[in-house]
Amino acid sequence: MAVVKNFKFRFLLLFMFILLSSQSQHVQASPWAIPGNLILRHDIQVLVDSGVINIPITTWPLAWGDIAYNLSKTEQEMTSFELASFQRIKKALLKEEIGGISANTSLKFAKNPETITSFNDSVGARSEIEGESTYLGKNFAINLHVKKAGGETVFDESYIAVALGDYSISLGSKKNWWGPGWGGSLILSTNANPISGISIERIFSDPFESKLLNWIGPWDLSLLLGELEHSRTRSDALFFGMRIGSRPLTNLEIGFSKTSLFCGENRPCGFSSFSDMLLDKTDSGYNLSGFDFRSSHHIKNFPFVLYGQIIGEGISDNHLGLFGLETWGPINDFDQLESYRVFLEAASTSCEFYNNDDSKYGCAYHDSLYPDGYRYEGVNIGHSADGDALVLTLGGIIVAQNSQLIKSSLSLGKLNRGSNYLYKVSQNNNDFFKFDLGYEFDLFWFDIPLGNFDVGLGLDVMKDKVNNTTQKDPRIYVS
Repeated sequence: MAVVKNFKFRFLLLFMFILLSSQSQHVQASPWAIPGNLILRHDIQVLVDSGVINIPITTWPLAWGDIAYNLSKTEQEMTSFELASFQRIKKALLKEEIGGISANTSLKFAKNPETITSFNDSVGARSEIEGESTYLGKNFAINLHVKKAGGETVFDESYIAVALGDYSISLGSKKNWWGPGWGGSLILSTNANPISGISIERIFSDPFESKLLNWIGPWDLSLLLGELEHSRTRSDALFFGMRIGSRPLTNLEIGFSKTSLFCGENRPCGFSSFSDMLLDKTDSGYNLSGFDFRSSHHIKNFPFVLYGQIIGEGISDNHLGLFGLETWGPINDFDQLESYRVFLEAASTSCEFYNNDDSKYGCAYHDSLYPDGYRYEGVNIGHSADGDALVLTLGGIIVAQNSQLIKSSLSLGKLNRGSNYLYKVSQNNNDFFKFDLGYEFDLFWFDIPLGNFDVGLGLDVMKDKVNNTTQKDPRIYVS
């Protein structure tokens, strides 16, 4: 976990504390639903898309308090399919709302871990040992998370959090996923380790009471300010992130995101630098911003969602694009199976993705002010395919009885099409193929729970177009 090393960074943290001031009708603070749980995301989207609840769902982590509050006030009648999702979420809430001290451990092993990751919580190293202890009070939470992977012990995902009115403020780090994508997020994903610092999130997404702003609908806000690793070419650089999501229509969610690398060695770093960065002024830092949408529809008995994300350097320059389609529904023909979800997603991480202009290769996720690029500890903060990739992903899940989950995905495309040495996933232009199949289940001995298990296998195939070589990496994992 990164350590705050300089006075200016502490001063900016204090400034963000001062920005927070509000009143609330809600009294309970809860921790967050962290990205990576496929069943939980599926269930929440089922209830939102059917109109049972109406909350923003594309800014992860989601506040358990917002989920619980909206579930408690729903009056809509539900189908058996929707009721199953409702009951699974309520069961998860019961576990999360138990106050006091709790602890858990996990072991993960993988042969050829995934390098191109997704919303799914994957195994990131050959072996991982994790331990977590949490204290949850009425308006206060402490989480200590220790992970040993690759011979290194880190405290990522450890935090201290307090609820102040409608907002929570936390010091530490936790996973974030901004956007509607399943295969990736162009601006902030779980690909890199979470950046340590201060974060402010809106706990409850209630609409504005003012008639002037009520049309915005339920809305959320997330602010991040953290320090990047000291070993960068420009050391002591800071990371800023801001996201606002809202649901102006019951079937439409829109989000606006902004992130920036700023400050650092031999760079100005003060309130003027912070304000210049917010305004996207020239040479204020490496700035990304953009919007995304998620729109749900029904044609007769066929539900589907269209979603997309466009991110660029500023409002009008060097856009990256991601677009997808998903559908879902109950499974009625097999007693042991309950529901399914399928998505098809395409992403281009080349600047001006709509032009297919090879002169733009090497532009995405890089800036001369920060030579290490849009990375934390050498790993892309945005899409896991890194820059100049073209990725098509077909994925799906099947939810079975007792919260069993069958999950699979198939991805193909091109990586590092310009053979730019700056990109880390592939050093040369590669055609790639990726397949994964997994099974999640709870294991019991009679009525005694023995733990949650996730087992799976996969295959990565990389064809180097420069050296004319092919590499095949079969994968197997247990966690």
